[in-house]
Amino acid sequence: MAFLEQLLNPPPLKKTPGIVHDASRPDMRNTLEISDKYDKSVIQANIENWSEILRDFTPHTLLVPLSQSNARLLQQAYENLEKRPEAVSVAAKIFVSAGVHVGTLNEEEDALLASLSSSIDSAIAQLSVGQGCFMKLSSRSPKDAAARSGVFERFYREAYYHGLDENSKIRILCEAESSALRFKDAASVIRALILSERVWQDLILAFRHPEDWNLNIVFRSWEPVPIDMEFRTFVSSNRMTCISQYAYQLHSLALTDPGNLATTVEIIKTFFEENLRPILAYNGFEDYVLDIGIIPSERRAILIEMNPFEETTDGALFSWTEERDLIEGKRMAVYPVVRITERPRTGSLVMLPKSWKTVVEKVEKDHHS
Repeated sequence: MAFLEQLLNPPPLKKTPGIVHDASRPDMRNTLEISDKYDKSVIQANIENWSEILRDFTPHTLLVPLSQSNARLLQQAYENLEKRPEAVSVAAKIFVSAGVHVGTLNEEEDALLASLSSSIDSAIAQLSVGQGCFMKLSSRSPKDAAARSGVFERFYREAYYHGLDENSKIRILCEAESSALRFKDAASVIRALILSERVWQDLILAFRHPEDWNLNIVFRSWEPVPIDMEFRTFVSSNRMTCISQYAYQLHSLALTDPGNLATTVEIIKTFFEENLRPILAYNGFEDYVLDIGIIPSERRAILIEMNPFEETTDGALFSWTEERDLIEGKRMAVYPVVRITERPRTGSLVMLPKSWKTVVEKVEKDHHS
């Protein structure tokens, strides 16, 4: 029996009608019944379909295959933990205090560690030399897991101090989310995967196409991209139409400097037009959303991620529902349209995801007590 199950020894639970979802995150439950066209768009953006052809322009990548049996274990682990929030809470408290994951949460996590630890630790060692590396599934990262695992809270506690203004808190929160995706060992990887609703959703989509199964746990070398130097870019019919600040909750002085912004945009446009677009167009890509990072000290751009050209991809400072014609390049405009957060947003903390707000309130309450 898993250590934390022994520790908690909970009484029998009442029947749970369904999985509890965080309403502050994009709701993808209805997409589980969307057409094959939607599935095709999502699967095309999986990293296996583009990392090799764009290997010169994106971080070094290693894949650890995820079998259908292990994927089922991930699904089951998540679903069982949704009915055991007290087990997750106890484990998070331990991590916040100790900085390590102690024991396992359930039998599925035990089995996944036994099956995958060696391959995961080998991939991390090859990419990071002790510094950690980025991890995701073929489709998306488990970034939502950090607020449940205690990792996000620990980062925020270490950086927080009394007297921070709202924008500084937003910066720390964004940096905490980014840091939480830097993994150094198999235990942290598996814990994040079994706590992530995003991963659970993506597994359901993958299981709709078992005949085309090609799912991996993906490890990528860590690149020093500042939190305000990542951009979400929209490409329709092989034309870059929109560029948005990725961490759009944050006001950045670096981006509000007109000269610096103009230089940054030019780097992004040149990087796309000269390096990415020709290769992607040749390989049948037409509509997609790219996350591009800038390393200012090197004046260098890198491709961080490809996302499906769908409303389930966060539009950042653009609205899929109100501005789809703009995103598709059908409105009269000077393209690409560039948007940044031009001034600090009053009340921006209110708009944070529920999981973030819970951590902020908890940490600040502890500091003031």
